[in-house]
Amino acid sequence: MDRTEWLNRLEALHVSLRERHPVSEEALAWYREARASLLDTAVEIQARAVPAGHQTRRSVRVSRPVQVLLEASAWSAPTLTLDLGAGGFAALLEVPPPFNEPILATLLLPVRGAVATPVTVVGTAAVGPLFRVAFRFEEPSDEVRDRVQTALLDDILEQLVFWDDVLGRIGL
Repeated sequence: MDRTEWLNRLEALHVSLRERHPVSEEALAWYREARASLLDTAVEIQARAVPAGHQTRRSVRVSRPVQVLLEASAWSAPTLTLDLGAGGFAALLEVPPPFNEPILATLLLPVRGAVATPVTVVGTAAVGPLFRVAFRFEEPSDEVRDRVQTALLDDILEQLVFWDDVLGRIGL
């Protein structure tokens, strides 16, 4: 299968599944394998830009503003994500979240609405008067993982013409 055919098939199945149209088990298996391959390869490509000695990501992140409500016992912050990945997201906040408290993130994803999942703070940096806070999803459910990956794939498919290196590594 050539690159154009592969991309067209992936995008067609992605749209069908996102819109909850039925697909065959064979098509679903192909889609899952193709999506995993694309996302795994994309994170490898992103890791190339990380300086030696720094921690690399385990999942691809895309610059994607998504509305998110962060809540802890006596704290809440409605904001937008700066980036989004299968493992978490980052956001700019006026007040950093409380440490050592459970935090619930409710993300308003573009397809099928809100999804809520516990998160943990994994990094905080001052950016002028604000704080850039990185959050990791804590043991996300299969639904959360799938919905976030669907949102990621939406962005990646829109930008894929610029991802020749990723497609080349997949063998397309």
